[in-house]
Amino acid sequence: MSKEIDISIRYLENVLSTNNSTLILSSTAAVLEAVSKNCDTTNGELKRSIISLLRIIDKKCFLNQDVDVNQIKFSLQEVGKLSTKYPKSHQKPGNEVKVKTNAEFREIETVPNPDEENIDNLLNQLNLKKVPSFSPAFPDIGDDSDDENGITTKQKEEERAEQHGQKVCEEEVVKLPDGREIRMKKTKTVNVKQTTKHVTISTKSANMPEVSRTFMNARRGFDEDEEEENTNFGSSNMRGGDPFERFRSMLKDKDEKIEAIEGESSSDPGTPGSSSKSKTIERTSEVSQKVSEKKEKDGRLLAEHEASKLDKSNLFAKQVDTYQGAALIDRKGEGSYEESTLVRSALPQDSQVATPPRMHVVEYMMMFGDDKKNNENEYLKGTTISSYVRLNNNLTTHEEQFKKKIQFEFSTAGTSSTTIDLDNLSDLLNQTDFNCLRPPNKFLEDTPLIVEQPKAIDWQREPTSAPPEKDLLLEHDGVDYVIFREKEGKVLEVRGGPKDALIVYATQSTHSSLLYQEAFLITFRTFISSLELVNKLIKRYLYMSLADDSQSESIARHTFSVIVRIIDETTQYELDFDLITSVTSFVYRLIHDGNFTYSRILRTRLLDRIKDSFDIQTVLGTNLCKPRKPHDLFDFKSAEIACQLTFIDSQLYHRIESAELLWWAQEQNEKKSKNLVNFTEQFNNLSFWVRTLIITQGTQKERERHMMKFVKIMKHLREMCNFNSYLAILSAIMSTPLARLEWSKNIKDALKEHTAVMDTAQSYKNYRALLQTAKPPCVPYIGIILQDLTFVHAGNPDTIPSDRCHGAKNMINFLKRWNQFAILDSIRKLKKW
Repeated sequence: MSKEIDISIRYLENVLSTNNSTLILSSTAAVLEAVSKNCDTTNGELKRSIISLLRIIDKKCFLNQDVDVNQIKFSLQEVGKLSTKYPKSHQKPGNEVKVKTNAEFREIETVPNPDEENIDNLLNQLNLKKVPSFSPAFPDIGDDSDDENGITTKQKEEERAEQHGQKVCEEEVVKLPDGREIRMKKTKTVNVKQTTKHVTISTKSANMPEVSRTFMNARRGFDEDEEEENTNFGSSNMRGGDPFERFRSMLKDKDEKIEAIEGESSSDPGTPGSSSKSKTIERTSEVSQKVSEKKEKDGRLLAEHEASKLDKSNLFAKQVDTYQGAALIDRKGEGSYEESTLVRSALPQDSQVATPPRMHVVEYMMMFGDDKKNNENEYLKGTTISSYVRLNNNLTTHEEQFKKKIQFEFSTAGTSSTTIDLDNLSDLLNQTDFNCLRPPNKFLEDTPLIVEQPKAIDWQREPTSAPPEKDLLLEHDGVDYVIFREKEGKVLEVRGGPKDALIVYATQSTHSSLLYQEAFLITFRTFISSLELVNKLIKRYLYMSLADDSQSESIARHTFSVIVRIIDETTQYELDFDLITSVTSFVYRLIHDGNFTYSRILRTRLLDRIKDSFDIQTVLGTNLCKPRKPHDLFDFKSAEIACQLTFIDSQLYHRIESAELLWWAQEQNEKKSKNLVNFTEQFNNLSFWVRTLIITQGTQKERERHMMKFVKIMKHLREMCNFNSYLAILSAIMSTPLARLEWSKNIKDALKEHTAVMDTAQSYKNYRALLQTAKPPCVPYIGIILQDLTFVHAGNPDTIPSDRCHGAKNMINFLKRWNQFAILDSIRKLKKW
């Protein structure tokens, strides 16, 4: 038994006495990983013992059933014995090496054009990115105090790290007439690293001019490596003539020796062999820049900002030339070039949070009242959805200011082509009805629900009979069963289809769309449950994994990746007995099939979701020690209060899942949308606290003093793009109890720039415009998002009318899901910050 297996087993034995499910499951995962690395995973006896151990552990920890600890220890001992009996066999890699034939170099009859594009000319045409210096503009948060004396210190740090690499590989292959090959290869790798840091410290006081000092540190590194399998590779005698002349001379000498030995002669010249020359270029570049700025006055922190920028570029290109003798008969090339820029801004991560009270999510949605001026028809024309498209474009602009992906190919059979990889969501939403639909070429009903009793779910069982001939889940391609939008004979995006067809189309290896797959994974809960979808995907995976063709294997891999993604995004509400039983049974089947890698991945993801507990009290800080003396609102700066509110909102916002928003729009179930309820309660609690604190003041002067303080806090919240707390305070200030009071001109003037945001005309047009121009990171007001999702759900049918698809029924209306995805995709992007 290996040391790793021995340690993991003994640790699990000790952990069993704690009766801590989390520790037991983590330790079991360590045993599974150790066995898969150090044992012969093809042995059936060992696999059965592992499955037996996992079954007992899962009954105890996942399903909370009473299990005898001695039974677990006995299973552990069996695993230990079999691990010693069947260690991993170590074979020399040289015994398994197989040489592939030269079948991929096919002859082409057409004569190549001398001006045909080659890899060098094409790379010279690419506009390779040069990274400029990063100089972000930080907002200057002023000092709240009136003290103009004192010393102000400003420190600015700039860091730039560059890493560039290039690998060029050239290979020549000559295929001799007798079937043998001669290869020569040359590889050159170059790596360059450079790091620079600038620190500028400026000091200024009332009686002295500003004094600045600059410090600089720089490091550079260069590494070059070159390997040659033949010293004559690329020598000067090759240039200007036949690149494979030396091979033919070697062949000629060999033929002359053979003729002399065998005494045979021939007047015919030797037949020249076919040969090929390939060149591969890989270039990677990564430039990381970070700028931070800190401003202090008399030792007190006034402002602190940080921003970073990451530029990446990747280039891959390959060219293959095929010769017959000295004649170039074929040239093929392909490759891709991708570059991207990611800019991130960050506020200082320092938090001591405040404590608010509790309310209901429905009041949160109705905080701004009903907008009766805008009817449903105007909404469904796309005004609101288009605002989310613009918001997504704005987030893309800020998050990926420059992103380009070019794929190119060229050959003697045709000209080179370049394509830019772009997905435009607005094109998918420009048709709001069921016109221009291309009905499916084939009709097939969905398979029955796979929702047997948990005890009967066992994916380890072999099928007792052959699968039915007509089962959509077993098809390689679902294109013929899906409804598309068609324009001028050109098939565009998915518009609907049976559930099984949409599942197949999302997991097939060809003719699918990454944007569709993302939309499917975010919105599938509106027409199928996670349990039903997982069971259908497991069925599809098992069928495809048993096939021995490459396409089925590719589909199986795609299907498994979708299963893992679903488990990754499963909510706590969905993690019930049935789903856990189905997934763990599938893990046993994977181990039974010898696929320990997939089983470990899936089991680890399931364990991570189960352990992902959340206590809102840790965010709100209700468990903090009480201060020695009570604090007043004016003991803290407005910017500091805004920061604390933003920390709370950010943590609560990042916990919200897309599924919770969809469920709330459909059924408004608080049990399903627990994180959403926590977030909305924070909004209500803050709003009621503000209006209570202002209205309970005894004098007009104190009320105006508190009002002006909250206006300052609102200003900072707006600068930080925390629109949740911003609108919570604004709704409190504009509420009826406060609106009836008399306010001074200074208060009214200070509120002018904010009150327009709450205008309900044209479905909160002003707020949407404000959100679209905001720079991330950003916390949006979730109430309007809930309202928009509710309108999309109520204003669009779940299925396509049968008269629009030749009488077919139960065709899922995926246009509705595109609209939902357009709204939820902005949530997903904002959560990335």
